[in-house]
This record gives sequence, C-alpha cells and structure tokens, in this order.
Amino acid sequence: MTPANGSEPRVALLTDSCCDLPVEFVTESGLEVLHFPYEMDGEQHLDDMGETLSHADFYDRMRSGSQPSTAQIPRPAFLEAFRKHAEAGTPVVYLGFSSGLSGTFDGAFLARREVLDEFPDAEIHLVDTLSASCAEGLVVYEAVRRWRDGWTAADIASWTESQRMRMNGYFTLDQLESLRRGGRIPDAAATAGAMLDIKPFLTLDTNGKLALKRAIRGRKKSVRALADIMEERGEELAGQTIGICHGGCPEDAEMLRTLVTDRLDVADVLMMQTGPVIGAHTGPGMLAVVFWGATR
Repeated sequence: MTPANGSEPRVALLTDSCCDLPVEFVTESGLEVLHFPYEMDGEQHLDDMGETLSHADFYDRMRSGSQPSTAQIPRPAFLEAFRKHAEAGTPVVYLGFSSGLSGTFDGAFLARREVLDEFPDAEIHLVDTLSASCAEGLVVYEAVRRWRDGWTAADIASWTESQRMRMNGYFTLDQLESLRRGGRIPDAAATAGAMLDIKPFLTLDTNGKLALKRAIRGRKKSVRALADIMEERGEELAGQTIGICHGGCPEDAEMLRTLVTDRLDVADVLMMQTGPVIGAHTGPGMLAVVFWGATR
C-alpha cells in the first residue's frame, strides 16, 4: 500500500470476518480483520474465514444437525486494535458489518470513543456498510482498491458512506429450517415451505436488514432469479467485479456464475463462501449475488 504522500502515516484498513472475503485476498491485501466468535457442538470458535474449521465442514455439521450460535465481536478487541494504531499515529478506517443485523457496530463506536478520550488527536473512522457477508465483502474489496491507490482515511470513509446504498445483495435459501430455529419464521411457514419447495428470495434494505422480496418455487428458478435481478438492477457491469457466494453449495455457485457470465458482460467474478456469522442463520444452501447498481 502506498500512502497518500510520502510524509503521511500509512492508513490502517480494518474490517470484520463477516465480510467473507477469500482468506488469500485478506492476507495479500494486508487488511486487518476482527473475528466474530461462534459456538458449535459445545466448542468455542473464532470465525477465521475457514482456516481452522473449513466452510465445507461447518455446513456438513449443520446438515448433520449441529445448531451453531454466534455472538458479537467483544469491545476489547476493538479497543486493542484502535489503541494500537492511535499510539502509532496511524489513521484508521473500520468498515463494519451491518448495524441492522448485529450490535457489533455499536461496540466499535463505544471503543472508538474510549480510545479518543485517551488519544484526542487520533483519527478513527467508522463506517457501517449496512451490508453483510459477500455484500459487505464487495464493499471492502472496492475500498481496498482505493486504499492501495493511496487514498486518505477520510476519503476512503467518505467514499464508502456515499456508495454503500448502491451495493445490491440478493440471497436465496435452499431450506427454511435455520430461519425457523432462529425464530425468524413460524414453524407452520417452514413446514409449508418445505412441502411446496418454496425458496425465499431476500435482499438488504436501506437499514441493512434482510428483507423478503418474494418467494420462488424450486431451486433452479431461484438461482435464475439471482441472474435476472442482476440484469435488472446492475449498472455499468462491464467495468465491475461482482461477487457470488454460497453456503456449502459450490455446484450451485458455479451454475450461477455461468448464468451470469453467459448473459452479462462483467469484468470479473469474485467467488466467496458464506461464513458462520450468516451461515448459522441461513443454513446450508444459501446462494447470493452482489453487485453495484440501482440505489436500494
């Protein structure tokens, strides 16, 4: 990464593990990632983006009946990260998981305030991406490009805030059981949905919450609907890297990539896997496409 000019300190770019970016990209880019904790089969884990417990194993366990639970990133983790950079005089930008789905961003805000009490001149920018999983990841991916080009912390934060409503994220689920277990839909609705092969089609709303757009009958139709919505709402796709992510269904993700690239001219496709933060609630078979387009 190149600073904005030779005399300015480097910018520290932070995100969290819900971005679901490929771990190779995270390592190569130099991003700092704060990790969500989760519990599975009585064991405590950190979401380290599939390094110690692979995504495939995570979803295999869910298929076998495991019911993982997630928690917020603890505030001390934010305190440690922000304080380290404040002591070094390094500007910080944290691009965070949607506040519409977790209280984690509030923890980051409180940690920032505490660190600024100790270091009043510290520069710490917090941006709620109002996105989750690969939608958050694609926002971070584009921010990394600007970071590498030497943008200042303030400019990266301003750009992200101005563009976040253009991030379109659409998701379909293969089954409703995880939503039922989480109390997000009634038992009767889950049972009826399974009998009728109903696949929910969801999106991210203006508050960064998952919202049901419609229900589609059949898996193949729901996968095609993801390509359809991208064709309908995408803007300047030829210059874009778009994202496709899946929860333990790589064949469906490849099918979606083929549908998209056969139909639309996109610059590149970033393939991602949905981690435990979202996967615990959506279950195996979650499939998503994310892209820049019409404002939510």
